Amino acid sequence: MAAAQSAEGIILRKYYLRETSYVLVVFTKEFGKIRGVMKGVRDPYPQFGGNFEIFTRCQLLFYRKKKKLMDLITQCEALDFFLPVRKDIERLTYANYFIELVNIVTRDYDVNKGLYHVLLESLRMLSSGASAKRVSRIFELKLLETLGLAPRLDECVRCGAAVEGKGCFSVKSGGMLCAGCGKKDDACLRLSPGTVKFMHKIQLSDMAKTARIKVSKEVGRETEEALKRFLQYYINRPVRSLKFLEELQKVGIA
Repeated sequence: MAAAQSAEGIILRKYYLRETSYVLVVFTKEFGKIRGVMKGVRDPYPQFGGNFEIFTRCQLLFYRKKKKLMDLITQCEALDFFLPVRKDIERLTYANYFIELVNIVTRDYDVNKGLYHVLLESLRMLSSGASAKRVSRIFELKLLETLGLAPRLDECVRCGAAVEGKGCFSVKSGGMLCAGCGKKDDACLRLSPGTVKFMHKIQLSDMAKTARIKVSKEVGRETEEALKRFLQYYINRPVRSLKFLEELQKVGIA
């Protein structure tokens, strides 16, 4: 048998397998996303059941099974449950949104330490009491950056001219268009200079500093709409957590 591998990870999905086992999908810092079976851990009164809950940060010990669909996980020790997130329906839903997006955009064993750091720090910010909506916008922008899909915001993506607050946001083109180029894009989304400035500031800041960046409600709404369209276009996959977030927004919870 191959040597055991140790990794730090965040649980993205959990499935039941037979009567006593779980299948865990874990995004690890060292190996990227892995899928593994953890045998003999299900019990009517599990002593360590919380170790296997989604978006738990954990330390894994596993054996890689190259000729099989899933690895064998022999140990999963929780490092952080992010308890404040689990006690608030809005924060819980955003956390589910984060891990669902990461699961969609990653492939098995495709290492992306930058994305792991973004996910971990976003969950920590949610736990700290920061605005869940603002953390979500930070997460979305930083996720796009780690995937090489960050929208261009400092100049027109078509001609390179300065935008200077008179341009618009083009999902198809991948960022801001100047006034002239924007006339040729019927789907171009008008954004206020404050919104463009906020998004660009997030892009230029590391995760630790983004938590201190403030945003108005109007800028937050514009940023949410722009990034929602951008993610839908480039990821091209339905995100189930978004539907529940929309329902929470309708009743004034999110």
